[in-house]
Amino acid sequence: MEDRFGKLDENIIIYMYEEWFEKLVEKLNINQVHQTKNSIEMTIPINQIKDGKDLFMNAYKINPMFRFKSTEKEVTIILDTIKLDKHPIYY
Repeated sequence: MEDRFGKLDENIIIYMYEEWFEKLVEKLNINQVHQTKNSIEMTIPINQIKDGKDLFMNAYKINPMFRFKSTEKEVTIILDTIKLDKHPIYY
C-alpha cells in the first residue's frame, strides 16, 4: 500500500489490525472480546486450547502483563492496557 499511497498514518495501521483481529475472532471461534478503558478480555472455549502451557508462554513472550483466568468451559486472557507502550492491538 505504501508504494501506491505513501507512508501510512498510524491510525490507518491500527484500523487495519483491528479489522484483521475481528476476522481472527470469528475464524477461531472466540466467545467474547470485551474492552474497557483499563483492559481487554478475550474469552476462548477450553476445547479450542491445545496446549495451555504453550498459550501462557507465548502470551508472556509478547507481554508479561497478560493475565489468565479459567473455568471448566473457558479461558479468559486479560491484558491491562494502562501501562502499554503502544496501542493494545499490537499485542
